[in-house]
Amino acid sequence: MKTTRVLAVLSATVTVALAACGGSATDARYPAREDGCPVKLYPGPAGIPVDDLGMVKVECPPDGAGKCERLLENAVCQRGGDVVWGTADNAINAPSLVAHAAHSKRVTQGPRERGCALQIYADSLPMRVENIGPVTALCKEDDSRDACQRELADQACLLGGDILWQVDGPTPEATQNGMRLRMHGRAAHTK
Repeated sequence: MKTTRVLAVLSATVTVALAACGGSATDARYPAREDGCPVKLYPGPAGIPVDDLGMVKVECPPDGAGKCERLLENAVCQRGGDVVWGTADNAINAPSLVAHAAHSKRVTQGPRERGCALQIYADSLPMRVENIGPVTALCKEDDSRDACQRELADQACLLGGDILWQVDGPTPEATQNGMRLRMHGRAAHTK
């Protein structure tokens, strides 16, 4: 009973600490992006529908003329976002910037079941899509290309995609468990 109470208090303390720091947990739907990624900036409320990813804060370098805004955008990229809003709440020449990280609302309606129907394209797409992100399948060495591609397609389904494109592989790869086949592709959703 005493151990359970201690664990409950510890869990609550960690939760409060994470909330106080603004949290750094990412939304699994939006993987981290590289610094310098394109970010839409809104001084006030987001001008488009978004999924909120939480607050971001950066310390501005002393010689930071123009650099601080890019640092804030990079923090949004690291959260997987493509939108930063609420920047007008910061004072001019503030030593740090705080804003909301967000991602423009996705067309997808969330994860789909394995085996879902989707279109597969080896290279370019004949239509406009919303890119969801990269997918990878690690298959057994004796799996057929079709079986490995189905696993890759299932990964796209689980991300909410209805399109798999830029399919590459399978390529043999040595792992701790022996030889495997790896396939890569990109998941997307029709607009």
